[in-house]
Amino acid sequence: MYIDVINSSAIPSSKYVWKVKVPLKINVFMWFVHKQVILTKDNLVKRNWTGSNRCSFCDRDETIKHLFFDCPLAKVL
Repeated sequence: MYIDVINSSAIPSSKYVWKVKVPLKINVFMWFVHKQVILTKDNLVKRNWTGSNRCSFCDRDETIKHLFFDCPLAKVL
């Protein structure tokens, strides 16, 4: 599933998240990523957080897609 996500421009629909045979906590985490409810810096700014919205690793805007798929550190991991 990870390879499909990094090779496409969009995160697959949530029905695919529940079909992946992994532990339930990983399914829930992937569902949170799909729904974009992880508290990344861009989501914190929407909640009136006053800190920087820049990624700590590469100094680009931190979004869910960036943090898990586009950041150079995420690609290495």
